[in-house]
Parts: sequence; structure tokens; C-alpha cells
Amino acid sequence: MTQLTEASLVRIFNSVTDPFVVYGRDYRILMVNPAFAATFQRPSHNLIGRRCYEVLYNRLDICEDCHIKEILATGEPRTREILLTLPDNSQRHFEVRSYPVKDADGNVIQAFEHSQDITERKSLELQVRTSEEKYRTIVEMAREGIFILDYKARFTFANECLAQMLGYTPEEFLGRTLCSLMDEETRIRGKAQFNQNRKGLPLAQELRLNRRDGSPLHCLVSITPLMVGNDFFGSIGIVTDISQLKQVETELRAAKDALAAQAWELQKTQHQLETLLEISRQVNAKGSLPEIFNYIRDISRKIFTDAEPIFLILDSGRNAFLTLDDCPTKIAAPLGRMLRQLEKGEAAADLLHYLDKIKNSQIITKTQNNSVPPQLRQAVASYPSWFGLPLMTPDQCIGFFLLGSNTALDYALDDLRFFQTLFAQISGYIRQLVVREAEIRCLLQKVSERASYGEIIGQCGKMQEVYELIDLVAGSDATVFITGENGTGKELVARAIHERSHRRKGPFIVANCSAYSPTLLESELFGHEKGAFTGAIRQKKGRIERAQGGTLFLDEIGDIAAATQILLLRFLQDHCFERVGGEDTIMADVRILAATNKDLYKEAEAGRFREDLYYRLNVISIPLPALRERKEDIPLLAQHFLERFNAKEGKQIQRFSPNTLQVLMDFDWPGNVRQLENAVSHAVIVCQGDVIGRKHLPRFLKDKPEETVSTSLAEQERRLILRVLKESNWNKHDAARRLKLSRSTLYSKIRRYNLAPLAAVV
Repeated sequence: MTQLTEASLVRIFNSVTDPFVVYGRDYRILMVNPAFAATFQRPSHNLIGRRCYEVLYNRLDICEDCHIKEILATGEPRTREILLTLPDNSQRHFEVRSYPVKDADGNVIQAFEHSQDITERKSLELQVRTSEEKYRTIVEMAREGIFILDYKARFTFANECLAQMLGYTPEEFLGRTLCSLMDEETRIRGKAQFNQNRKGLPLAQELRLNRRDGSPLHCLVSITPLMVGNDFFGSIGIVTDISQLKQVETELRAAKDALAAQAWELQKTQHQLETLLEISRQVNAKGSLPEIFNYIRDISRKIFTDAEPIFLILDSGRNAFLTLDDCPTKIAAPLGRMLRQLEKGEAAADLLHYLDKIKNSQIITKTQNNSVPPQLRQAVASYPSWFGLPLMTPDQCIGFFLLGSNTALDYALDDLRFFQTLFAQISGYIRQLVVREAEIRCLLQKVSERASYGEIIGQCGKMQEVYELIDLVAGSDATVFITGENGTGKELVARAIHERSHRRKGPFIVANCSAYSPTLLESELFGHEKGAFTGAIRQKKGRIERAQGGTLFLDEIGDIAAATQILLLRFLQDHCFERVGGEDTIMADVRILAATNKDLYKEAEAGRFREDLYYRLNVISIPLPALRERKEDIPLLAQHFLERFNAKEGKQIQRFSPNTLQVLMDFDWPGNVRQLENAVSHAVIVCQGDVIGRKHLPRFLKDKPEETVSTSLAEQERRLILRVLKESNWNKHDAARRLKLSRSTLYSKIRRYNLAPLAAVV
């Protein structure tokens, strides 16, 4: 059998979805899996080396009943339940299983711990205990023994009748198992039956239970499982003295139905909570308003088959309703009809004023005539049934949701509350997308003095300076030195200078100096005579000679050899050269444009580049900014590349989703414009719809890199404030409360750090 390698074990350890942690004998954390780091909301490297009581309990010394200490001392595994307060101040219950790790001699060297979040189970147990008082009167009136078992078949409740049957007090049942009341023979059969009960199967079995005095009680025990989805929660049981079965049959049925109804209510509530959480998670994963509204429409039509949802969403300035033209027709059409109705008699303006005054989300139905805003009555008159509710964030109303039905019906209260709760959870994210899309549209639609220069795209201040320099140098024959990182567009600038010069009718020749060996580069630039070297079977003109009357662009000039530098310096001085192996001096009317991604001044100081050649080249310098220094140009560049690759691939992709543009804005682009171009090309190829989403981007953009920790106090403060603002959906009141700052102080820091919803992710 193939043995697992250490790397395989680490991958298995990291892939488990429950929190796992390994402690040393000094109680320090040696290893955690991503689930543990996510649970305690800290990067793994901030947990390694810290003691368990510091992380779990925020203590400075070891706990009095430390279970790790006991495991290290005894070498025995241990299971227990604990209540922990996480860094976000939420409290969660965990079932913790701890095991010793021993060396070959059996000595305990480490402790290994697996935690399982049982908060929901504890919550349901609490609900059951709370509900006991509601049905205790019914249960105590019954003439049958009634009990409740937890998931381990332990009594959590026994009524007085059962206590009298068996000779115990009700309190003495608590904590005991049902099997402890059986003799050996009955216990074996009872355990088998209870295992079936765990699988969700009810049972009715004649059993023999032992009374306190040792005498048997022949009875019929009926046990009903409490299931939450496919999870077993516990059981409700009824014990009937068989001799009196017929006399209490009616009372038994009533008690059983009441208990089953309670169990159903618990199960239904749990199912609704799980559904809401999943829907909220799905909504927050959507990257655009059309995706969200289409998803909610599908949900609405599952509940009401002929439902027509209408989303009256306020724009970023809260001055008008969004028309949602980008949404599918099935969403935009009902909204369009509604907006046309509201435009009659200035009803739209009245509704905006009405929404501006709303302070809470109250459900409104067609039958509540007094609560229906006058602005809506005429607009929704065509629907036999409808309901609506304002969409609220903590500090303002962001719109109104209407759901019209083409058939008359009465809406169930649970369904109305479902939508109310759903929008309470997602309204903040909807508002965030509205603001973000407005800002991105503003960036895309913003018109500056010049948004492009030939094939060069950009409208930021630094690019405007580049355009001005191109205009200034284009009419001259002076040597131009273009600097910038790889992928910033140095060759495009060189072409733009040539095409606007008086040499534009002449050739534009490119020589990549890093692509040739020193010998070949000399031949490429100056040419060679026949027989000048092995393989020179004919005369060849160099690139300088071929550029006669035009422009020669020397790319990556910092990579040329010292000998070639001397020859190039001579040509720049007198515009004369000889071919390799030749004796004739050739005059060339050529303008030189040079580019490099190196700091040639430092190269000259270090002796790797001739200082006189550097100054001869650096007559006029045009520095190109890196893409990370002009991120405001990214939407413009991305749209330009989208149009280019649409034409190339024969597609009609309309736009990027706001979330996708946010990802592009957040990345630092070490490969600059060329890397962005390749990323857009990748997205266009894999996208099959009208909108490019985050899932269509290359993996290096989808996989968030590990966060780099800054040593600057100001940068740490900026990162903290931006993170809390994002978690609060830019609700500054909530963010100030979380940061424990006054709102005026928070506003001051937002201005100081120039924070905005489109600020880079930190």
C-alpha cells in the first residue's frame, strides 16, 4: 500500500472544513488548518506560536481546568463542549475532541484537536427547552407517561405520570438514558430500535421497563424522532400502560399531535433560517444588479408562480429610480410600465419624497388601503393582488420592492416575512452595487482633454503630460529617451512620435537590442559586407541604413554590449557608420528614439553603460507611468481591449460587471498594460454571455494573494478603517460604532486617507 507523504497529510489537514489545530507541550500552537484560521478570523501566521489560552480565551495564564494539560499528562483523549467568544464578539458553541500525539516510545509530545461548531444544535436545544412551558400543561394533563430525549437518548423531560408509573420524581429522569430503565434483554432490543430512530424512523414497541422498586412495567413505548433536515435532533416519547390503553387512547392522540406540531414548528423555523442564509449568501456572491434581481425573481416565482417582481431602486444620488436597462426584459419591462404610470401627474416625485421620509421597512398589501401610498394605488391597480415593502439600510431607504400577482390570492404571513427578512439582509449590498456602478459609469463616461493618443489609451494627469511631450518633440529631430517598466507602451509612444513628425512618410524600424548577441546586434544595426564573417554570404543592410529618411527605435538599449555602445555613440555624433567588414563610410539621415526599462543613470554610475552615450541619448526624456500609478485609466483600457477582442473573437460582450472592474482596479499589474490586455483577452475567450464576471478572469486575479503586513502605523489605520467600512456596506454610522470613534472623527480620517468605495482592497 502506498504510504501518505508528509505533503499529502498536510494537504488533507488543510482541506478539512472543520477547525483543526496541533499544540506543543508548552501549549503553543504548532499548526492550524485554514478552517481554524477562518473561524478565529486571523491569518495562520498570526496564530502559530501563540498559546491556546491566549487565542481561545484571551487569557495571559493557563486555564484552571485546561483539557490540553490533562491530555499531555494522561495521554488519554477527551471530548467536551465549550463556549467561545470570537474576535468579532460573536459567541459560538463547539464540541471539541482532543487527542494525544505520541512518539515511538509512547511519550506524549503534542496534542491534536478537532472542533465542530454545534451552535445551531445548541440553539435548537434551547428552543425546545423554551417551548416546554408552552405544552407542559397539555402534557401533564395526559394520563400517559411522556418524555423527551436528546440526540444521545438522554432524558431532558419526563412528566409526572411517567414518574408515578416508574416510582421516580421527574427530576430524577434528567440525564439518564432510556436504556438504563430496561433489563439486559430489553436493553439490547431497545438500542437497536433507537438506532433506527436516529435515522428518522419512528418506532412503537412493547417494552419492559424497571420500576424503582425493581418490579417490571409492561408498556407500549412510542417514540417519534425530531429531525432538522436530515439531522437527528432528539425524540419525543409516550409510555402507555397496556392494561389501560383503550381508556386513554383519545387523550394520547391529542397529546401526541400537540407535540408533533411543536416539533414541526421547530423544523419549519430551522428550514426557513437555513434557506434565508443560503439565499443571502448567493445574493452577496452576485457581481451586478441584473444578476441579483434575476435571482430574486426566480425565487419569487417559486413561491408565487405568476409573480411579477418590480424593483424601484434609487440611484446613487437618491434623486430618481434606476431604469435597469441592463436587466433582462422580464425584469425591465414590468419596471418600465410602472415608471411610466408613476410619471403621470408627477407621482414619481411624490413617491421619492415618500421614500425619503420612511424610517422602517413595513409590509404593505393591497387590502391595507390606509397604508398604501397614494402614489402607488393607480400604478398597481392592474394587479388583482400585490404587496410591497421599502428597502432599508440602517440609515436610509434605498428603494421599494413590489410583487404583483396576476391572480387574486391571500399572501401567507410567513411568505411576507420571508421577503422582509431577505431584503433586510441584502439591501446594504444592493446599495453598495448602485454606488459602485455609478462611480464606474462616471469613470467610463468622463471626458478629459484627451482620452487617447493614437493607439495609446489613458486620460489621467500623467498620461496628459506624456501626450504634451509627444506633441513637443514630434516636430524635432532630437533623440528621445523613453523610459518605463515592461508593458507600459514604450513602442506605442515611439510610433506616435514618428507618425506626427515630418519623417512620417519614411520607414519606422524597430531594433530590439536584448534579442541579439553582441556580434549579431552589431550586424543588425550597421549591416555587413559579404565575407565579413562566417555565414556572411552576401552584403546586408543594417537597420540604421534601412531607416534612411525615417526613424529607428532602439528598444531595451540598456542591454547592448560595450563595443556596440562605442559604435552607436559615433553614429549619434556624426550620423556616419561602416558596415561590419566594410571600409566605406555611410551617411544616414535617421532619427533615433531609444527606450529602456532600466535606470541607465545608475547603470552608468556602476560602469555598465557609457556615461557619454547616456547623455547623448537622454536629450529629451519621456517617462511612462506604471499602470498601478494610473488606475483611473483601467476601466477605459479594459473597455478598449474588450471592443478589440470582441471584433477579433466575433463576440458581442457588452461590459464588465462592477465587481469585475473592482478586481481589475485593485490589482497592481506588475506586467502593466500588456498584462491587462492579456487578462481581458482571456476573459473574452471564456465568457459566453453578455457580461464579463469575476469567474471569467485569469486565475491570478481570482486568487487573492496573501496580505502583506505594513509596518506603517498610518497604513495600518487606513487598512483597518477601509476594511470596517466595507464590512458595514459603507454605513458610516455603523462603522464608527465598530471602530469606537465619533462620526466626525471617522469622516476626518476618510478625508485624510482619501477613502472611497472604489479604493483599493487592502
